[in-house]
Amino acid sequence: MQDKILEKKEQDQLKYNQHQLEEYADYLEKSEDDLRAFRHDYKNILNSLKVSAQEGDVQDVVQKLDKYTETNLNSEALLKYKDVNHVHVRSIKSIFITKMAEMYNLNIPYNFECRNDIKKLPSEIDELDLVRIIGITLDNAIEESKSLIAKENEVSAAEIQMMVYSNGTDDFEYEIRNKVIDREISTQEIQKRGFTTKKNHKGLGLANIKELETKYPDLSISYMLEDDWFDFYMAIDTEEDESE
Repeated sequence: MQDKILEKKEQDQLKYNQHQLEEYADYLEKSEDDLRAFRHDYKNILNSLKVSAQEGDVQDVVQKLDKYTETNLNSEALLKYKDVNHVHVRSIKSIFITKMAEMYNLNIPYNFECRNDIKKLPSEIDELDLVRIIGITLDNAIEESKSLIAKENEVSAAEIQMMVYSNGTDDFEYEIRNKVIDREISTQEIQKRGFTTKKNHKGLGLANIKELETKYPDLSISYMLEDDWFDFYMAIDTEEDESE
């Protein structure tokens, strides 16, 4: 019964994430369009200001550039969803946008990296299982960051780093790192059902991931705790199987 309730909550969360996608995606695309337009126009703007510069009025040039930049390019907003435009799988894009927006609103320092376009996932893994894994690790990183900020009373004490990579359709890599409070946590213990450092929490997150890992022979997951960083790494590689 408890498992069914948890499964229902996870399904509701996935639906919520999908609902949020349109709003955040529109914001993202507008920011990307603004950036492209700004870059396209910038050379023309510089050319138009050459006369002022040649006449020695450098201060006027600087003021005009500053004003135009502030009006037309909100760099903070663009950094909010940096690189997410390379993720074209809607469910994956949705979960990252939703959680990055949460980090942004909580003032948690974070960085997301995806340098190549991800248009398709390996067919060997269920897309929603992948969303569950990513969602659990993002939630864990956010919760730990909130606890760390509360303990240290300093926003800069926390940090979350995320990376996704794919070379096409036969592999997918995902890594998330976050600063932690307890440097002595056992990477074996945290995977056990019921383990948690949170109050009023059942501690099912990483145990659920461990169960999902057993479903897919091409899925490998590793955990590492080094200094004050916890690192979660996941890889799906089906290329070797296809070549056999």
